[in-house]
Amino acid sequence: TLNTGTGSITVPSNMLTGVANADGNKAQITIGQGDKSTLPEDVKTAIGDRPLIQLTLSIDGKQIDWSNPNAPVTVAIPYTPTSEELARPEHITVWYIDGSGRVNSMNGQYDPVTGTVVFTTTHFSYYAVVYDSLARLAGADRVETALRIARAAYPDKISHAVLATANNYPDALAGSVLAYQLNAPLLLVGSSEKDKEKVISYLKSNLKPEGTVYILGGTGVISQSFADKVNAAINTKISRIVGNDRYDTSVKIAEQLKVKEGTAVVLASGENYPDALAVSSIAAHNQLPILLVQKDGLSAAVREELTKIKPSKIYIIGLEGAIGSVVVSQAAQITGLTTENIVRIGGADRYATSLAIAEYFNLGGETLCLATGKNYPDSLAGSVYAAKYNAPIILTDGTIPAQTADYLKSKKPTEIVIFGGENVVGKTIEQQIRQLLNL
Repeated sequence: TLNTGTGSITVPSNMLTGVANADGNKAQITIGQGDKSTLPEDVKTAIGDRPLIQLTLSIDGKQIDWSNPNAPVTVAIPYTPTSEELARPEHITVWYIDGSGRVNSMNGQYDPVTGTVVFTTTHFSYYAVVYDSLARLAGADRVETALRIARAAYPDKISHAVLATANNYPDALAGSVLAYQLNAPLLLVGSSEKDKEKVISYLKSNLKPEGTVYILGGTGVISQSFADKVNAAINTKISRIVGNDRYDTSVKIAEQLKVKEGTAVVLASGENYPDALAVSSIAAHNQLPILLVQKDGLSAAVREELTKIKPSKIYIIGLEGAIGSVVVSQAAQITGLTTENIVRIGGADRYATSLAIAEYFNLGGETLCLATGKNYPDSLAGSVYAAKYNAPIILTDGTIPAQTADYLKSKKPTEIVIFGGENVVGKTIEQQIRQLLNL
């Protein structure tokens, strides 16, 4: 690690392996101040008085263009955020600026402990600290992405944490409502010991001594040995919420909420994940229990819970391909609700359904969140973050369809947050958003 007042850089031993023109006797890395006067006006304005650095590599006194995808270096730039920036530090990031003045986000992270903005790169150029209204919360994998989201949503000590398996979705689909009520992050537990240690380390650093860890699902999804390790590491109360199956587990989670009689209820498919995830942040923010149902009927446990809650309204998520008319009939019979109080919200596919949900509830927040519709972990972990900022979660594929583009332009959100790395929500999506909203 090379430290200077302008920044620090940590280089791996193979940094120069296979790099053209790197043969020589002496390698010199320079971390210097960048020249803002050469930048396009819009880029210069976005950077403002924040740091702009230039990284260069010279071999025997001759500067070369260093690029090595196999040996990323870690860079830390000292920075003191404003009070406004500290309110949403996940938007503090780093832009890479190429020779033509074009910018690319480097998914930088502000570290309050060191007072630096940290990022990794595989090539040397100009890098600037910025406050970007489009933020990406991502880690190396689903477990680390969930931890990154947790730190963004809850930068201070937490009183509770909710844990779900990173390897399957059913037990966790209804968990966002409980996590939000508890003011707790929703963390994903992986199968490897390394992944488990990451979660334990986070809990040791962030959970208050009197806190409680809630585990969603039985020992088949999150083992008792892991629960014992958590208890040994932080000596905290552990509460496991589990039913006989995914439908029963959703009921057990709903019971934990202790909602008032007459509270509206959400019914979502337990046979697939997209619809429940698309409504998760809205249900969490409004404290609407999510009960999982089969396509062709309600389980005995869900029937009993509906009888207890006596909901004033039921939201059915998805068209009849996801939840059939039999469910509507059964729900009406159990609750006595008329058709105008059983509202079906859905679209032609998972992407259209997520948009239909956002349009129906029309949240008043200025934040909008996006996640891939092809997998569940990132939106699951992000649901509590989205609920905190009263934001819908729009599911995306490779590009933004015209209908979603129209929605973005009409809503004009001031903050956009993408859950997951570029391998799940690609650069194309990010570029489309910037063009649509002039970010």
